[in-house]
Amino acid sequence: MAERRVTLRPAPDSMAILSCLVPAAQGVAAYKALTLAADSSRVAGEGEHERRTRDQIMADTLIERVTGQKRAEDVRVEVNVVMSDSALVAGSAEPAVLSGHGVLPAQIARDLILSSLGSGAGTVLRRLYVAPATGSLTAMDSRSRTFPTGLREFIALRDQTCRNPWCDAPIRHFDHITPAARGGPTSAANGQGLCERCNQAKEAPGWTEGAIPATRHTVTVTTPTGHRYTSTAPPLPGTREIIGHRVEFPGGEYIFHTAA
Repeated sequence: MAERRVTLRPAPDSMAILSCLVPAAQGVAAYKALTLAADSSRVAGEGEHERRTRDQIMADTLIERVTGQKRAEDVRVEVNVVMSDSALVAGSAEPAVLSGHGVLPAQIARDLILSSLGSGAGTVLRRLYVAPATGSLTAMDSRSRTFPTGLREFIALRDQTCRNPWCDAPIRHFDHITPAARGGPTSAANGQGLCERCNQAKEAPGWTEGAIPATRHTVTVTTPTGHRYTSTAPPLPGTREIIGHRVEFPGGEYIFHTAA
């Protein structure tokens, strides 16, 4: 029992073999449950069920029960397919790479992406940038509304606490400075760490924020009263500098400096 496990390995024709080593009683119970589900489905004989074999129904039922999806083909997990732009949109035969599986023919990769678009599974396009001379991967952007784990960790390490100038509460939310609804990218430059209260407050009428070019990541916050505050990410350990903070308000401005 100590050696029970689940494994995945590629199979021919862009398939995969999902295997599990479990105690015999559990394995028999699982197989029996899938068998009963397949038999019940075939007895119903409605719609799509009429076109599937017993084995196919058992396989689909397994995926649906493990993932919690209504249909096996609608599974909403992150499946990374890496392919060139020419293979994606121009019909090139250059093969793609399915993360965790290996090489896929270009047409199968296109069919996979098209089927996911049609199923409403939440397909996201991310651009990968490579160095022209070497082909080395250099950067990636994201159109995903949710910040990926690695990017959240980066922002948390950069910002350390809530980025609003008057707040040093722990970071609870990772926020788009320019909202995603207005085309703001999911990126380090357009991201900031905020506490829950500040993130909710900035959604009220009259609040605006924007990132501005600077040596370190800098955000301007304008409140409903017209006051403008500047927030600069804290310096890295081992650096020391004088930071100028500017507060603008109707009729004037106030500047103060702190050592960091």
